[in-house]
Amino acid sequence: MRFIWILLVGSVSPALHAATCNASSAETRARLIELYTSEGCSSCPPADRWLSALPASPTLVPLAFHVDYWDKLGWRDPYGQPAFSQRQRQRNTGLGWVYTPQLMLDGEDWRQWSRGLPASKNGMAPVHLSLDLTHHPEQLYVQVTSRFTPPASAHGTQLYVALYENQLVSRVNAGENAARTLRHDYVVRELAGPLKPDVARHRFRLSRHWQPSQLGVAAFVINGEGDTLQALARMGCP
Repeated sequence: MRFIWILLVGSVSPALHAATCNASSAETRARLIELYTSEGCSSCPPADRWLSALPASPTLVPLAFHVDYWDKLGWRDPYGQPAFSQRQRQRNTGLGWVYTPQLMLDGEDWRQWSRGLPASKNGMAPVHLSLDLTHHPEQLYVQVTSRFTPPASAHGTQLYVALYENQLVSRVNAGENAARTLRHDYVVRELAGPLKPDVARHRFRLSRHWQPSQLGVAAFVINGEGDTLQALARMGCP
């Protein structure tokens, strides 16, 4: 009997430690803001602060992708990833080159960010998104359900799911920002995709160095031209 009890406790305890939560998109289209930045770039901190100061709103989904091509100047960005540098190059096919800080608004290069957000022209979204999160101590399960109107509008679309973290602080000891303390929000830790919209599932393994209370998930759908069809974000489950 003691052996059976141990087995039962072992099978139940993961569920007892899991937290669940969900979110759904509105009928109108949310705006996706992508910041490409680096701690090795002296002109990036103002853009980082601007992104952090954005008001929390279901109509805005901000994400910060830290690139790695500044690392060679003496400071390795702890959040930089080669995959994000490659993503920036792919998103900038029209420009033919990359720079930091770069902000993209709904897939388009946007250089007037310091003047504030332009008036939204987004109408009804052709896709509705819902997020279901199950947060365990060491992993986060995500399910994204996409519903297209009309269904034919799903053709050629791609779904991405990002795990991001807020309230990150770095003391930079070298490079262009040497001796500065930098603060970041919406920093993408992992990006999954492209996934096929419909009912997509993904599991993020959580590092013990991350702050569980500051983790969030964003999902967004883009079409073949890279335009945002809908975006949705949810902070992790309490």
